[in-house]
Amino acid sequence: MLSWLYPDTCELCGERSDTTLCPTCREGLARVPRPLCLHCGTPTWGKAHEAQCCEACESLPAGGFDFARSALLRDENNMSLIYALKYRRANHLARALAPLLAEQWKQTPELRAHDDWVLVPVPVERGRLFRRGYNQAEELALALRRILGFRVWQPLHRLPTAYASQTRLSARARMINARKAYTLKRSVERRPDSVSPHLLLIDDVYTTGATVSACAAVLRRLNGVSCIGVLTLLRAVRG
Repeated sequence: MLSWLYPDTCELCGERSDTTLCPTCREGLARVPRPLCLHCGTPTWGKAHEAQCCEACESLPAGGFDFARSALLRDENNMSLIYALKYRRANHLARALAPLLAEQWKQTPELRAHDDWVLVPVPVERGRLFRRGYNQAEELALALRRILGFRVWQPLHRLPTAYASQTRLSARARMINARKAYTLKRSVERRPDSVSPHLLLIDDVYTTGATVSACAAVLRRLNGVSCIGVLTLLRAVRG
């Protein structure tokens, strides 16, 4: 009765749908194309083969993540979904978008190589969390857990910095700000043993890699960590 009075509609096309994204819109979302850089996951258009490292990797600091992958490529539809998830309190979109992360999982040998991954959502600044009411990265991690069954762990803390958001910063400014922004929670610092040697950072958008590189550098301080991967919903390719 309620579904008849208040029918569900697709987030993108607005047509009536039993799901947040209708099958047509979901299948039409622009995925990250191959070939790509096997380290940072950036598409390498015009190349015949996938590369171990690309020009985009040159700005990444040493000692960060081992590999990064993203499900979607930046375009108008995908950005509208990200905007709704982050700024319009549409946290229900996390469940609709998590299958895209699982889809990317199946296509990534590095992820399929281990069955003990622990999902680590990138934290947000406390004030932003209070205003928004949730952390979109945590919502994605929890939704992905329902599909794949891996544990979600939150050892990271987001410190207040000069810039609570990195959206409008240059690549260099992003890196400097990110290095100051993340640390281990005090409870984790007191017992710095990892729950698994394989940690997977989860976030909504990968732009320059500054945020996930900074988070990975902090996670390297944990005992027993051998691999840190990154899985994001969207890849914002510059240029």
